[in-house]
This record gives sequence, structure tokens and C-alpha cells, in this order.
Amino acid sequence: MRNPENWIPIRVVRDPSTVKFVTNRAKFFGGSTYIAELQHQRYIPLIQAHIHGRVLDVGCGPVPYYEVYKPRMTENICVDWESGAHGTGSLDRFVDLNDGTPLPFAESEFDSIVASDMIMYVQAPHDLLKEFFRVLKPGGRVFLSWPLTYWLSEYPHEFNHPSAAGVSYMAEQAKLKIIHMESYGGHADVLMDTLNKFAPRGLSNRIFRMFASLVRSTGWLERNRRRTKDRYALGYVCILQKP
Repeated sequence: MRNPENWIPIRVVRDPSTVKFVTNRAKFFGGSTYIAELQHQRYIPLIQAHIHGRVLDVGCGPVPYYEVYKPRMTENICVDWESGAHGTGSLDRFVDLNDGTPLPFAESEFDSIVASDMIMYVQAPHDLLKEFFRVLKPGGRVFLSWPLTYWLSEYPHEFNHPSAAGVSYMAEQAKLKIIHMESYGGHADVLMDTLNKFAPRGLSNRIFRMFASLVRSTGWLERNRRRTKDRYALGYVCILQKP
């Protein structure tokens, strides 16, 4: 990562009282804190368990999970396109994932790849997964996450929100083995996230957070999530491995 001394946490920070990672509300878009908290409950343990060694962080902008995987890495190479909306100061290489060219790395160069919430902006994600296979070492793993039932957060630069079956098919074609796949959220969570989008800041956001806390306490969200998470997922996270 370029300029690591200037890196600042964007998505998650350590809670000083528990030393656990929590959503960084001070830097986060208030209209997406509901989905972010669901994401981080799934993302952080998987990143800590599977990302290590020489890491390629793809489409990462401000490198939001750097501090999460930093203790187990030896080096991280960060790439994104030059006109990214979320900052380029930490990027090692400017890479346009939609120009049809291979990733600018040799075969079997990385132990791990982080591709968090970026596949939506890739026009040919099946080709990108084949590139992941090429640049991974044997046994190397990919952390891949993406939203499904969600707004177009960077319209018009958004091309696909694949289902779990769609990513499973693309992974199979790329010769990557799925060793973990799970959804997060359900029908009720999609509703809550939509309400959050109406209340992104100020008093309305505080009222929404209070309302969300009250609804959580009833147990309805969890019951609905268990029943609808497969057919009405808010998003997915998976771990892929090169045999």
C-alpha cells in the first residue's frame, strides 16, 4: 500500500473499550449504516480467518479493511481505477477492471485477494474471477462480497448484482472452489435499509437508529432473516480458493 503512514480508517475502527472492530459512523454515509453493521458482522471474522501473506486488495479505494487483515499480511498491493470516488492516495497501481486487459501481475503472485463490494462495478466479473485464479498461488483464497437487493450506490457505474448461484457458476468456470458462502439480511432487513436511505443524517438518522434498535429488541428481524435470507438476501459474502 502506498503511503501507509497517511492511511486512516474509513469503514471500521476499533472500539477502545472492547478492542473489537465496529462500524465507523464518523466517516460512514449515515444512510448505509444499517447494512454496514450487518456486513461487518460477517466480513470481519472471514477476513481475519482467510486473508494473509501477500495480499491483493482489488477495487479498494481507501483500503477500508487494511487494519483488519494487517496483522496477518506480509505485503498488500492496492489497485483501483484512477477516477475512483473514494480516494486514490493509498493505491499502488491504477487499474481499469473494465478495459479488457489482464491484471498487471504475474501468475501465482498472491496468497490472498480482497474484493469487497466491488464486483457490481465490473462489466465482465467472470473474466475477473479467472484473473483471480491466475494471480493466486495454489491454495490461495479470495474474500468476495457484494450486495444483492440494494440501491445503485454509484449510478451509472454499476453493472450487476449477481445471485449466489450466479457467482457459484462464475467461480466454477474460473476453476475456483467455494469453501464458504453465506447471505446476510432478509426481507425485513431490505425494508430497514430502505428506511435508512430516507434518514441519512441529522435528527432523522438518530430517530431511525432508535427505531432500528427497538425493532431489533423484538426479535422480529432475526426471525424474518432466518426465514427469508435465501430468497430475499440483502447481500452475500464468500471465500473462494484456488486448488
